[in-house]
Amino acid sequence: MQRDILKLEHYTNNSTDEFRTIIKNRHGRVLYLSLEINGTDCTITDCFYIDRNQGRNGPNRYLSKPMKLQTFQFHIDNLLHVIETQLDKKFYNIEFTKNDNASLSLEQYLQSKSENSHHKYHFLIMIGDGESYNELPVRLRTRLKNTLHRALYIELLYYKEGKGVISQCYYYDRKYKRQDLKVTPPLLKSCFFPYTKEGILNLFNYEICCNFTHMIVTDGIDIDSNTAPLCGAI
Repeated sequence: MQRDILKLEHYTNNSTDEFRTIIKNRHGRVLYLSLEINGTDCTITDCFYIDRNQGRNGPNRYLSKPMKLQTFQFHIDNLLHVIETQLDKKFYNIEFTKNDNASLSLEQYLQSKSENSHHKYHFLIMIGDGESYNELPVRLRTRLKNTLHRALYIELLYYKEGKGVISQCYYYDRKYKRQDLKVTPPLLKSCFFPYTKEGILNLFNYEICCNFTHMIVTDGIDIDSNTAPLCGAI
């Protein structure tokens, strides 16, 4: 059985020695975590989700904090316990490392990690029908699992003037108290978007919590009678 090790990378912040890392917890959420360690005292200096607010810049990108995290100062021996109980990730040991990332700013550090994580292809598969606009069918549909492991049905339509519209977007992996209740992901704020592959990928990645790198359009797949996700975190 593989046992995960918490790898903390050393860096310097305002003349203070700190450590930072990126964690993917058991719910599939991705977190940035930074710590200041003085002797046996450990202080969490920052912690936020990096799979949210990706389309924002500066401090607005770091606003989504884990609500369960309530303990910010503790004995170093309790670090793994705090991460397991409040950040939902179990580690079995800690490894402190020093590398070339020590001098990178927060933005540079996140960018370097993002570039390293994209060495694999993650395909968004869309089922298209109707006439074409900008080399895309005017109707696109899919079933997927996002990085939060929630199953969604999504339907996009071409609107006008180079814009697309979200016709439907709702979870279908849970039974709600009211019959036929369609719940939209809370991070989905846009109604219209650029009707291009790049515009669609940005919409899915930033507002539906996905990590797609490329988009494939096909036909002939029956997603009405078969609710299995076509792509995403499956």
